[in-house]
Amino acid sequence: MLLKRNRNIMYSFEGDYRRKPQQNLAGASRRDEKSVLLQHAQLERLKREQQRKRHNAALKIQALIRGFIVRKHMKIIKRKEFDEEQQISSRRNLNLDELTIYFQKLLFFYNHTLDASRLVWILQHFLKHQQEIKQKCVNCSEWLWRLRWILRMCMQHNSEALMNGAYSLAIPLRALETFTSREDAEKVLHENSYKYLGNIFIYLIKHKYFDQLRKLIDNKVPSMLEPTSVAPTPISKCLLDMIKRPLDLISFLEHEDNFSMLVLQELCKSILSSKISDPIRMFIIPSLSEFIEFPYNQLIKCIDRIELEPTISLLYSILSLESNRISTCKSKDVVITYLQVLASMSSTIIPLTVEENIEQGSDSDSESTANMIDQDQADILHECIEMLNEEQRVQGILLAVDRSKDPAVLQPLCQLCHHLLITDKLAIHKYKLLYMLAFKPAFLKNLWSALLSACQMSLFGGATPLLQIISRGIGLSTEDTKKIVPLLAVFCSLFSLLIATLHDTEFFIQDQSLDINGQQTMPFTTSELVLLSSHLKGVCLGLVELAFPDSRPTVRDDYKRAVLGPSCSLQNQQDTQMWTHLFKVTVGLLRQLHMRDLRRQFCPEGHWIASNIVIPIDKPQDFTFRRRRLRGYIPFQGLRVFTREDLEEGPPLSAKEVRTLTLLREIPFVVPFNNRVVAFQSLIYRDKTEQQGELTHFMQGPSIQISVRRNYLYEDAFEKLSPENEPELRLKMRVQLFNTAGLEEAGVDGGGLFREFLSELLKTSFDPNRGFFRLTKDNMLYPNPTVQLLVDDFPKHYYFIGRILGKALYENLLVELPFAEFFLSKIVGRQSDVDVHHLASLDPIMYRNLLYLKSYKGDVTDLGLDFTVLSDELGERRIDELKPGGANIPVTNHNRIEYIHLMADYKLNKQIRAQCYAFKQGIGSVIPLDWLQMFNNKELQVLISGAQIPVDVNDLKLHTNYTGGYAPDHPTIIAFWKVVNEFNDQQKGQLLKFVTSCSRPPLLGFKVQSGYFFFDD
Repeated sequence: MLLKRNRNIMYSFEGDYRRKPQQNLAGASRRDEKSVLLQHAQLERLKREQQRKRHNAALKIQALIRGFIVRKHMKIIKRKEFDEEQQISSRRNLNLDELTIYFQKLLFFYNHTLDASRLVWILQHFLKHQQEIKQKCVNCSEWLWRLRWILRMCMQHNSEALMNGAYSLAIPLRALETFTSREDAEKVLHENSYKYLGNIFIYLIKHKYFDQLRKLIDNKVPSMLEPTSVAPTPISKCLLDMIKRPLDLISFLEHEDNFSMLVLQELCKSILSSKISDPIRMFIIPSLSEFIEFPYNQLIKCIDRIELEPTISLLYSILSLESNRISTCKSKDVVITYLQVLASMSSTIIPLTVEENIEQGSDSDSESTANMIDQDQADILHECIEMLNEEQRVQGILLAVDRSKDPAVLQPLCQLCHHLLITDKLAIHKYKLLYMLAFKPAFLKNLWSALLSACQMSLFGGATPLLQIISRGIGLSTEDTKKIVPLLAVFCSLFSLLIATLHDTEFFIQDQSLDINGQQTMPFTTSELVLLSSHLKGVCLGLVELAFPDSRPTVRDDYKRAVLGPSCSLQNQQDTQMWTHLFKVTVGLLRQLHMRDLRRQFCPEGHWIASNIVIPIDKPQDFTFRRRRLRGYIPFQGLRVFTREDLEEGPPLSAKEVRTLTLLREIPFVVPFNNRVVAFQSLIYRDKTEQQGELTHFMQGPSIQISVRRNYLYEDAFEKLSPENEPELRLKMRVQLFNTAGLEEAGVDGGGLFREFLSELLKTSFDPNRGFFRLTKDNMLYPNPTVQLLVDDFPKHYYFIGRILGKALYENLLVELPFAEFFLSKIVGRQSDVDVHHLASLDPIMYRNLLYLKSYKGDVTDLGLDFTVLSDELGERRIDELKPGGANIPVTNHNRIEYIHLMADYKLNKQIRAQCYAFKQGIGSVIPLDWLQMFNNKELQVLISGAQIPVDVNDLKLHTNYTGGYAPDHPTIIAFWKVVNEFNDQQKGQLLKFVTSCSRPPLLGFKVQSGYFFFDD
């Protein structure tokens, strides 16, 4: 139906192909007409407004031009009239009224370039009426304004004269001298003179008085070879007086605080703070330092109040102008302010140094933060350091600090010391202020009390100690950082220096201990040291968390530097340097306290252990500890971009893994010893898998094949296992022995023969009769100091012996070799040299004698000692000097400490330095020294020789293997264990030594040596 209906629809075409326009008979739209009309009216208004603005602008421009032309014309007329009247009146003196007319005309047309001579003519008449003008200035504001204006023009004239040699400085300078002289003003104005001078100087200083004086000084004062307060020329003396006059006026206007602030602020900005020139350095500052009325205390307060940007020039000026004013000051507020300013100014030294971090050597990829400075600035900085190190200045600061008795002094003093410590890693030995503070136990105790009391205020009224916040690994605000970091860094640095100089009898005190001079030597008792070390341990753990946070920053540092500019980069570098230095010194102090506890325990058991540290001992294959893996993880700097070589070594470490590895490297003693042993063996297991592979279990793969004679064990091994023949000693080693008859011994080395060979080789290597090692009074081994008389190329032998001992550790072979503690300390220490405290393990008698010398109350010269030591080597006596010319230097009360340390260094380090270095390098060729540094000297002895604990027969029985028809239920085996159970501890050790060549059981039990104790037919 739909189709049919559509067919009925018809369309007609009448031949008209054009479309006709549609007409709307409803009429035009009023809405469209209204909008168009409004738009048109708006455009017309805008045109009229623009036309009006153009007209007004044209009128203003025309008026300006007309005014300029008219004024220029009038100035020409007035200048001509001035000259004509000047010629008429040049033959007579002018009165003040006539002078006023001339001044007004000059004021109208004055131009620096055109009217210099007219200004000089006016000044001459001003000088003739100087007394009248001064009196007028007191009562008439108009005359005061005129005088101030013309003196200002004098200063500008002098500046113009520097560029145009045709101008004379004599009359303008004479006018400035005359109208700003306090003595002349007092004669005329009496009590009103100070108000008069104050008004003049306020106006002049606000109009660049010191700036223009600085230009004159730099150009008119001649160069000098050395600092002097004697003016080389009359104009130099005049310019110096012009600087002194507003400074001298400060003492007479003490109630005018704004005046002193204005004068000193502009003095700092124009002369003291800007880049210092030779005339300022050689003449102006030395002269001001001798100026008795110089307002130094007010200057310090001004600098502190206006917070000037620290510069090297300002630091130099502050130090040069001090002249013992602080040491004689009795105001504690001034002392605090002085230290605050000095601390702020000393921060200029920091950007000139290369930043340090705990990644030393090639591991640090950070760039230097040193700024490029010219030689003059470097010389000034060097002078600043020398002035800071002056004995009189240091004593003055310490005297002022002691006199103030105010805890508020500690903060700025520590900020100053902190800046000095960051400048140089040896700063504590270079700056007298630092090492003199280190030997003030009362200061250290007060500083520690201030550290404990430093808190972060909470919104809810409570206060949390800042040390506790750091221990939790929580970041601090900028304000709290400035409060706690300088105090903590200075305390750790100074206390580390102090305890390094104390022997154990001075260190371990229960009451107040006094030295030979009757002064207290140790600020803390042993009970206080326990609490102190606990706090430091927590701080170190917290700093590690802050150094390697869990989350990455949302904005990368390189993007911040690109957006915020170099200032952000410099600030980030300084923050990194500050936190890295804090971590370094805190860890250093904690290590020293731990070493003291090792020598003589004062902390309870488990005190050093941190229970929250977890070592992944369940998956040893996932545990890695190599220095190159930590290159991309620089503390407090975030992650850098990893190279392809870094990624080839494995995926990036997690933050937790980086923290764990950092702790094992920096403060490993916070991890239980057994856990570290497991970690050490896990590292060896992983390395052994990489080096030897799995085929070694099937007598295949790379290996070392060696044949040696039993009666020439050392000689053959030294030749065949040399680095030239076997560069890689970590490979599987198989040994073939030949008996004394030269015949090959029967048997295949399945591991037991190699262990026998290694054990016997170590015994003969360390045999004192061979000459490479000696025995102490306690029968402990250490390198022979006179080995060079026995063997020429002795370093090769020590390198070889070190490799063999490293191989024993690598293969988990225990050998009973009792080493001297000082020798083990040199192996595990980050520095090969050890201090005087280790001398007791080498020569107890000499150690006691040196301690006696240190505490000797008589005249040391009576003992007849000098800086030499007598050596007896194989019957030949030789005298060695401890220092150049030591034979002619007697030991006195003043240099006996130096003698003690030099003697200890000679015995402990100098005599055996080459031997220890070669031995240490030999061990490091097999086992990375980083791994051994997880342990202290006593723990390393346990790793080498095993633990001195009874043999656990049940553990041994559980991990014994049976072959050749034997089994645990075999009658012979049952009888054997029955007999062993009846042995005493000595007999059990002898049995173990018979089987394994070592009488001590493994530290972690016999499971780690499973298979080495077995029965075979």
